[in-house]
Amino acid sequence: MKRLIITMMLTLAGVCLLGAQEVESPKQPESRYEYEPIRSGDQYIRLGLGVNFPLFFTGPSGVETDTKLDMGGAGFIGFSRFITSHLSLGGELGFAFNATLGENMLVYVPLTFKITYELVYDRLHFPLSLSPGLGLQSYKSRNYFGLLLRPEVACFFQYSPEWSFGVSSAWDILPQWYDTSSDNRVGHFVNVVVGLRYHF
Repeated sequence: MKRLIITMMLTLAGVCLLGAQEVESPKQPESRYEYEPIRSGDQYIRLGLGVNFPLFFTGPSGVETDTKLDMGGAGFIGFSRFITSHLSLGGELGFAFNATLGENMLVYVPLTFKITYELVYDRLHFPLSLSPGLGLQSYKSRNYFGLLLRPEVACFFQYSPEWSFGVSSAWDILPQWYDTSSDNRVGHFVNVVVGLRYHF
């Protein structure tokens, strides 16, 4: 009797072990992490200071390369928000100035809407922007408020998730249009600016 009970217990234990081996454990879902340098909804504040170079003026008589302006300064503050992983929309408020040969000062203050397409390679970001807007121009006692167009290229290094540093170059196109067409002028300036961006 004792031998029969031991045999039955061993048989039962063997059947339980075989059943346990046949039960498959449920598959764990595969987890994959993909790093995205820019996500929709990311935002940044941008600051910059640099130099301003007068290139030339265009008017009814053609291109005038003798601008009678010296190299000056430029700066800006702006905000942008990404609506896709590459495209951002925002705005900037800036300033620029150039001294004249007569030691007077030409000053313009652009307020622009900014559209940027940003290319990314590793930790380098290459924003390509187009900024239409308005600009207040002032020279001595004369003021002019009109349109402005600013194409821009830049390169930024992503130092940390919050901060990036870089340099940008923008071409400011400043028209002055009057009732008398012979007075019309378009100023062309290039800004080279060192800047930083705070990302959040």
